[in-house]
Amino acid sequence: MECCSDLYYKIKAISIFILIILLGFACSDKSRFNPYLQKENSSDYKKKIDLMSRELLEFSLDSSLRFSTNSIGVSTIRGREYLSFLDTDLMTLAIFDYKDTQKLRTVQFEYEGPNGLGNLSTSVHYLHAFDSIYLFHHWSGALIHLTDSGKIIKRYPLVDYADSANLPMPFPSASAPILYVKGKLIIPTTFTRYQKDYQDYPSSLSLDLATKKVKFLSVFPELYSKAYWGTKFKYEPSIAYNHSTNVLVASYPVDPFLQKVNLESNEVSQHFVGSEHFESIPPFKSDPFHYLKKENGTRDQEEEDHGMTTSDYRGIYYDQNHNLYYRVALIRPPLEKLFDSEGPDFSIIILDEHFEKLGEHFFSSQLYDPSKILMSSKGINLFRKDVHGSNENKIVIEIFEPVETFYN
Repeated sequence: MECCSDLYYKIKAISIFILIILLGFACSDKSRFNPYLQKENSSDYKKKIDLMSRELLEFSLDSSLRFSTNSIGVSTIRGREYLSFLDTDLMTLAIFDYKDTQKLRTVQFEYEGPNGLGNLSTSVHYLHAFDSIYLFHHWSGALIHLTDSGKIIKRYPLVDYADSANLPMPFPSASAPILYVKGKLIIPTTFTRYQKDYQDYPSSLSLDLATKKVKFLSVFPELYSKAYWGTKFKYEPSIAYNHSTNVLVASYPVDPFLQKVNLESNEVSQHFVGSEHFESIPPFKSDPFHYLKKENGTRDQEEEDHGMTTSDYRGIYYDQNHNLYYRVALIRPPLEKLFDSEGPDFSIIILDEHFEKLGEHFFSSQLYDPSKILMSSKGINLFRKDVHGSNENKIVIEIFEPVETFYN
């Protein structure tokens, strides 16, 4: 009986040991983040529309200008379109007539004095009218309203970097421009430091220019709280606005789902839109609190490599003339080809108003720059960096128009 008792306890101990191992694996699997993937509306779709090159626009730079910018766009003023870009180093805003590309006017901003702006590095502008220019000053966290003589009309403080509440930081760019909607400016936002939880953390805001009231419009999706995505540009959303439906659409770099926000009802919905050129996007670490292990000010080469070699989404645009959305997918190179590449190739995904995928067009990074994509009445505009590389005195924009295809 004593022998049987020993055998019983040995079997029980082994069973408990195996159970502990299985529970460990189960917990490990549970904590591991698995990105969502579906073929429908990504690689599995019926191609109905493609983008066709229609026209090249050439803008000449005089000797006082150069083309070095993170802020470029097309604005409509009194029924006529104008292309403008901000050179933050020269503190100059260049404004071209979009139709008559030889017509140019410039606005010179001041560094010091009563209208001094200081360092404009990474600042982004929105040209509302010739005498009404809005500029988000990244270093002060304020939106500044200026005239075409560079005089400051008003300042709108949007974020206090010293505030311990860690409020969201406006972060517009050429890929995520400032939008004007019915007396309000809509601006995408990101964080000043990583969050423990992104639930209800704002990803865009609106500023009422008359009342100065700020309202948050959209929030980061749940997957940002489930893993650590690495470099900060993986947390920079882009936005588009549909004037006919009063709908805001937000695109997040690591999320295949587009976020649709009805600005009247505040109803939010998610719509899967993937690329045919890559599948799910892996996080840098499954542990969402990995950032707590990092030392401030230290460089993580592995994290940087992951960011530059993991494909993501960048830019969402609404084409009101064709009632289409365009989502930009960055097709990043593998690590062994990273330093030989001229930047990521990219594609533009074409969607109808219900976010059904209608097409996807590939663009080479040797010719085009995905950080400088503009919308105009003529179509979607891409900066030809290859032409500018051979002649820095010219800016060349190639216009693509959606056309019906006969595929499938």
